[in-house]
Amino acid sequence: MKRIFTILCILMSLAQVYGQPSGVKNASKSVFTLTTFKADGSILSSSHGVFLDNNGTAMSDWSSFEGASTAVVVDASGKRMEVESIIGASEIYDVVKFRVKGKTTGINISTTAEAVGAPIYLVGYGLKKAEIKESKLTKVEHFMEKYAYYIFAMDIPENTLSCAVVNANGQLLGILQSSKYSTDLHSTSANYVADMQSEGLTGSDPTFRRTSIPIAIPDDKEQAVLALMLASQSRDSLRYAKTIDLFIEKYPEQTEGYSTRAQTESNRNDFDAASRDMETAIKKASAKDDAHFAYARLIYQKEVYKPDVAYPNWSIDKALEEVRLASSINPLPIYRHLEAQILYTKKEYQQAHDIFVDLTKSSIRNPELFYEAAQCKTMMEAPVEERLALIDSAINLFSKPYTAEAAPYFIARAGLLEMKGEYRKAVADYNQYDTLMAGRLGVDFYYQREQCEVKARQFQQAIDDIDRATRMAPREPLFWAEKGSLLLRVNKKEEALAAAEQCVALDPEYSEGYLVKGLALIQLGKKKDGLAAFEKAKQLGSDQADALIAKYK
Repeated sequence: MKRIFTILCILMSLAQVYGQPSGVKNASKSVFTLTTFKADGSILSSSHGVFLDNNGTAMSDWSSFEGASTAVVVDASGKRMEVESIIGASEIYDVVKFRVKGKTTGINISTTAEAVGAPIYLVGYGLKKAEIKESKLTKVEHFMEKYAYYIFAMDIPENTLSCAVVNANGQLLGILQSSKYSTDLHSTSANYVADMQSEGLTGSDPTFRRTSIPIAIPDDKEQAVLALMLASQSRDSLRYAKTIDLFIEKYPEQTEGYSTRAQTESNRNDFDAASRDMETAIKKASAKDDAHFAYARLIYQKEVYKPDVAYPNWSIDKALEEVRLASSINPLPIYRHLEAQILYTKKEYQQAHDIFVDLTKSSIRNPELFYEAAQCKTMMEAPVEERLALIDSAINLFSKPYTAEAAPYFIARAGLLEMKGEYRKAVADYNQYDTLMAGRLGVDFYYQREQCEVKARQFQQAIDDIDRATRMAPREPLFWAEKGSLLLRVNKKEEALAAAEQCVALDPEYSEGYLVKGLALIQLGKKKDGLAAFEKAKQLGSDQADALIAKYK
């Protein structure tokens, strides 16, 4: 009996020295190495991680991904897999959830937090045999009310950061992390990482802008489309291209992926590739009308903005054909709107006008439709009153107080009112436009308004605007000549002469400056000098010089 007891004691001692629970050993099958690479292909970082399921979902440290262009993992069997996308990350806790291409061996995650003093195991990575180290939890904190933050001490083997930390059952608690502020080791709950989900706005998080690895496409279709749209705003073209590919792979029946990629191809004049993508969209998309519409819009944009770049397979007629196919499948107002825009480009103004007007009675009634109809009237040289009526209708769709969205319609109406001779009304619209644009206007606007203010005999406002123009463009002789001429009209002779002198100094070959100078000198009683200025203007080709010389000689 004594001998049996002795043997049991020896076996228990050996188990404590050499053995670990079987679940802990099995956990080693889920650990992998992670290598991230820079854009030039050089290694950025080497780390570890652990698979969370059998479908390629994994977790590791976020810091390894910062600045990364690509990444790969090698699992416990030596299988190499590319990192496909990032699902979520936390810079604060330095953890990331991502997806690799391929089947994986996932680990079970502990659903309950371990207590202080509980045994924990670090499972190192090894192709033949994983090294396993045991310790005990010294402290357990909690964050966000439901997640654990484990703290412990351990003599860790070299190169084991981000390896799995498990409990006695081999269930994952988190990954090994070192503290920046103490000698303690810690592990953020794997449940926190497992709960991370990619959403439409995930890509707008500044954290993810520090890597070229794309964000995973959300499972919700609307969120996925939002994510695709946000990705287009990224300056990282590589990441954007990867995001589009992921979207197409996940939603092959959706037009958005193909049309987005086709747009990028068209932007770089690869129209063959763009055409192939749109033909694929028409073939695979569940909504055929949407695909035809997207194709029509792509061709239309190319024909409008890149008419000089030849591509025989596309034409404005091809765009019209595609949009009419879309309407034949599903007669949506937005399709007819594009049809009208295409007809306008084809100079078929009456047909385009009729569609624009008809659409003002549809569900997409908006100010732009009235404006576009007015543009058709302009091209058909219709009376100003007809055009004004359409712009009035556009403005009437806005409610007070007006916002910047209404600004284009006020500037359009100002021009028409000025053309009609209603100068004071035109100035009022120019003023409204200036207010709505909050001063974010170029010098041409102030010169344009000054011209109208002169016609309205609002001279002080005109002087203020031409002063602003000369401040904004002090080396433009036209503005100085206009300023001098205007100052003469209000009998400010000395200031007018100064403006004319500035004009002549800026451009000695500009005849208008000498005309204004001559008039200012004559009004100041310096007839001889004034006539000399007219003669100079005549030498420079002025058509008005002879009449002025005859008048004042």
